[in-house]
Amino acid sequence: MIYTVTLNPAVDYIVHLDTFADGTVNRSLSESIQFGGKGINVSTVLTSLGIRNTALGFVAGFTGRTLDEGLRQMGVDTRFIILPSGIT
Repeated sequence: MIYTVTLNPAVDYIVHLDTFADGTVNRSLSESIQFGGKGINVSTVLTSLGIRNTALGFVAGFTGRTLDEGLRQMGVDTRFIILPSGIT
């Protein structure tokens, strides 16, 4: 079994633009969410290759729950320590 540890996991909010103009209102074409952090990146690649692994780390708040649920939906086995307060 491979275990990955991410001490600083992230939920990245990506906004896609057609063009960007400084100093004006820019409208997004679409948005997406990506889960990141070195260990999480390794776990998602291992999972996509069919290699069993478990992602470990600390999560908190609604972003921590989103991260945990999203990774599980992707097929990544997670065993995060859920903190009583804070935000991932």
